[in-house]
Amino acid sequence: MSRTIVEPPASESDAAQPLPAGASGGAAPGSSRRTAILLGAATLLTMVPVTLLVPVLKPLVADRYGASAFWTHFFQSCNLLGAAAATPVIAMICDRAGSRMRTVSLALLGDALLLALMGFAPTLATLLAARFFEGITHMLALSALLAAAADHAEPTRRGRVMGVVGACVMFGTALGTRLGGKVPAEWSFFVSAGVSCFAALLVAALLREPARRSAARHWRDAVWLLRRHPALGIAYAYTFIDRFCVGVVISSFVLFLASVHGANPDRIGGLLAAFLVPFALLVYPAGRLVDRVGAVWPLVAGSAGFGVLMALYGFTPMGWMAALMLGCGVLSAVMFAPTLTLCAELSPGDQRGAAFAGFNAAGSLGFLCGPLAGGGLCALLTPRLGEAGAYRATFMAAGGMELLVVLATLSLLMRLRAEGKAG
Repeated sequence: MSRTIVEPPASESDAAQPLPAGASGGAAPGSSRRTAILLGAATLLTMVPVTLLVPVLKPLVADRYGASAFWTHFFQSCNLLGAAAATPVIAMICDRAGSRMRTVSLALLGDALLLALMGFAPTLATLLAARFFEGITHMLALSALLAAAADHAEPTRRGRVMGVVGACVMFGTALGTRLGGKVPAEWSFFVSAGVSCFAALLVAALLREPARRSAARHWRDAVWLLRRHPALGIAYAYTFIDRFCVGVVISSFVLFLASVHGANPDRIGGLLAAFLVPFALLVYPAGRLVDRVGAVWPLVAGSAGFGVLMALYGFTPMGWMAALMLGCGVLSAVMFAPTLTLCAELSPGDQRGAAFAGFNAAGSLGFLCGPLAGGGLCALLTPRLGEAGAYRATFMAAGGMELLVVLATLSLLMRLRAEGKAG
C-alpha cells in the first residue's frame, strides 16, 4: 500500500524572524532552484576534505609520525570528538549569529587554515590538536549550511531541497575518497585546505541570506523528546550502528587494505568510491521503495545484509573486493532511506527538527566510536591473532553488532508496523 508523509502545518519554528542584513524577502521559483543548487554545491565542497584524507591515512599519520594503529585510528575520530565537545557552542552560533552565510564562510576559512596547519604539524600531538579544532569549524560550517537550506525552502518543498543537499553530502564524501587516491599524500592537507577555501568564496560571493530564520531550539530538546517518544530510539539505534560501521570502514578497513593487501591510495580510493557512489545514487529510489512497501522490511533486510557483508571483509580476495563494496553501497542506501522515514514518522510533527537533531547526534556518536573501537580492538588482538587476524575479528564484530541491532529491534518494528506507525 502506498504511503505519503504529510508535512505538518508551519509551526513556530517556521515563523518569519527579523531579517538579517542582506536577506531577500522572497524568491521566484527559478531563484529558489538556483539557491538549492548553490547550497548543494557548497555542501558537496564542504564534505570533500572529510574523506580526501582517508585513502592516504597510513602515509599521513602512521608512516609520517610512526603512530600506532590506535593513534592512526584516533586521527579519524579526533575531529568528531571536537565537534561533539563543541555542540552547545555550534548550536548557539548557528541559531544566534546575525548571518548564516557569513557564519559558513568564516567557518570554512577556519577549516582551510587548520587543514593547512596540519600539513606543517611537527609532532603527532600538534597534528591531533589541529584535527580536534578542525572538527569544530567543519561541523559549524555544515550545520549552518543545513540550517540555511531548511530556511530557504518553502515548507511544501522542504523535502526536495533537503534531498538535494543530502545527496550532495554523499556525493562530496564519494568525490573526496576518489580525489584522495589521486593526490600525493604530502599534498593532501593543502588540497583539502584549497577546497574549503574555494567553498568559502562560493558561499560569500553567490549565496544570499535566507528570507526567514527558523526559531532557535535548545540542543537538549532532542534528549527530552526521546524521553517522551521512546520509539524514536529505534531510529537512533540504527543510525548509530550504521555510522559506527562506516567509521570502521574509513579507518580499520583502509588500514587493512594498505597493510595486509598492500593496496595503494588510488586503489583504496576506488574501492571506497565503489561503496559511496551507489549509496548516493540509490537513496532516492530507496525512498520511493519505502513509500510502496513501508520502512520496516527494507530497514531489516538492508541492515541484516550489510552486517553479513561487512563480516566478510577480512576473508574476501582483492579481486572480489570491488563487488563486495558495491553490494555494501546498495544495501546502505536501502538502510538509510527507511531510517530517515522512521525518524520522521515516529516524531511529533511540530518537533521534527529536535528529532532529527537527536538522529544526527546519534549518527555522529557512532561515527566517533567506530574508529576508536576498531583501533582498540586491533591493538588488543594483533599480538594474539596477528595483524590480518585482528582486522578480520574487527570486521566480524562490527557486522555482528549490526545484526544484533536488527534482532533486538525486530519485534518492536513489527509492533509499530502492525499499529500503522512504521508502514
